[in-house]
Amino acid sequence: MRLRFDAPHFSSLTKGCEEDIAHAAVATMDEVTAGLKSELRDQVVAGGLGQRLANTWRGRRYPQTHLSINAVAYVWSRAPAIVDGFDRGATIVPINGRRYLAIPTDNVPARRRGGGFGSRGSKMSPFEVETTFNADLKFAKAGNGRLIAFIEATPSKSARGFRPATAGRLKQGRSAVDVVMFVLVPSVKLPKRLDIDGPADRWAQRVPGVLTQNMR
Repeated sequence: MRLRFDAPHFSSLTKGCEEDIAHAAVATMDEVTAGLKSELRDQVVAGGLGQRLANTWRGRRYPQTHLSINAVAYVWSRAPAIVDGFDRGATIVPINGRRYLAIPTDNVPARRRGGGFGSRGSKMSPFEVETTFNADLKFAKAGNGRLIAFIEATPSKSARGFRPATAGRLKQGRSAVDVVMFVLVPSVKLPKRLDIDGPADRWAQRVPGVLTQNMR
């Protein structure tokens, strides 16, 4: 998701005024960049989507290092697919011939540094869970076209999370239990929680007024 605003062009004005105009144009684009980015971040948080997603909104003014009467405000998200999904209220469906989407439960461990799988801190995938626990996921119907995927594991000694049900742990008297790891669903409908066009249009309409203020 990318948003861009251009300052008005002033090619017909005299060169003696160009520096003042360039100062005003750059100041205007700085204000637009900061204002739009802040409003979009606030909207994500207000929509209950968290500060982490809000912080994916970034802004920059071009050119960055010198004045220009053609300055540009550029605002974008580093998570465009997620932002776009909540902007449109999109339906997510499986791809590559798969029948289900795997929604991780709180029991799914987070990835660790050096684990060789995806980004650190995100939840493990079904394949990663099977590899980590050295066991196959089992499946059961849960109604409404859904399935649950669970795995045999032992509760950790600290009662935080679960560990592979190894022979050594079982000999210690630690029982293996079925732990629900994923809920499998045919599709997910994202609620429309964002309105990207609204803030973009409002800040675009403010450009002439802000520019006029900065010209004084």
